[in-house]
Amino acid sequence: MRSVLSIAVLSAMILPSASAQALDVGSQAPDLKIAEWVKGEKVDLSKDADKRVHVVEFWATWCPPCKISVPLLTDLQKKYGKDLDIIGVTKVDERNSKGDIREFVKQQGDAMGYTVAIDDNDKTYAAYMDAAGAIGIPHAFVVGKDRRVYWQGSPLDPELDRVLAQVIAGTYDIDTALRQARVAEDVNRRFQEVYMYTEYEQWSRVWDALVGILKLDPANVEALDWMMQVYVSGKRDRDDFRRWVRTHIDDNRENALAMQNLARALCSDPNFATRLPDLALEAGKAAYDATGGKDIVAASTYALALYQIADLDKAIEVQKAALETANGPFREPAEQALNFYMQCEQLRQSEKP
Repeated sequence: MRSVLSIAVLSAMILPSASAQALDVGSQAPDLKIAEWVKGEKVDLSKDADKRVHVVEFWATWCPPCKISVPLLTDLQKKYGKDLDIIGVTKVDERNSKGDIREFVKQQGDAMGYTVAIDDNDKTYAAYMDAAGAIGIPHAFVVGKDRRVYWQGSPLDPELDRVLAQVIAGTYDIDTALRQARVAEDVNRRFQEVYMYTEYEQWSRVWDALVGILKLDPANVEALDWMMQVYVSGKRDRDDFRRWVRTHIDDNRENALAMQNLARALCSDPNFATRLPDLALEAGKAAYDATGGKDIVAASTYALALYQIADLDKAIEVQKAALETANGPFREPAEQALNFYMQCEQLRQSEKP
């Protein structure tokens, strides 16, 4: 678990100030200012926006996560075909020359199955990334047929596929997205307060700001991580923390993601003296119940909480049942957890007199 200080330093570096944002969900997508179309046909949003949904993605040849996103974006382009146009935009820098870009795209071949373009003197980067306050690549913007930005975030986020399916089908709720964007902006502002209060060791204000963040965004992993750090470091006493956890469960019992993230945070406490296994179990069971036992991550979280109280039989039962219908990237770690629980059970049986 990261220290409060390390979180503060890291987050201050990567989180933009909400007030700096000028391009938000709902905003008109800017024109693409391109010096060279390396692969695919030229895209002019002023003429082409209403023909199909567009994804404008920013990347570089030196960026490892960008390389991971290439096959994911290619799969999305294949999946949605003519209904979608993905444009990977990259800007020239000392590690990303035009020659580097052309050679990278050539080597990728069909594995990079979407349009690729070189920015014109960082104009597109400024209009999108800088205007949105986005820090770090890869970063993608979904542009609807009405030319509004419907979503922005990492192309590695599975949410991108869900958003694209709805935007293309015409069922995406832009009003909900706008509300979520406003919440995210408020959350970012409150995190800035957390960093400031931490610097001056005003722990009561840090706590209040974190409570406020988790009321707005009950599943926020970073805020939960902070809460745990404040608690286990002795900046908040056990009774106060228990009361907050109790209230958080009562208020968000039907929110599977919130309960799942809370349970995992509680199970990650390295200090046995401060652990709260009863509340970790309750939160894990709430996440499991809210998903009907069908979600592999929620089920694995509940199984982890059961393992923590040494109920191996039930942990194995829950994990096995969820794996029967599980697919996707979470299946393998869930199988590994099940194998671990089964090994523990075998060892327990072998130790019985």
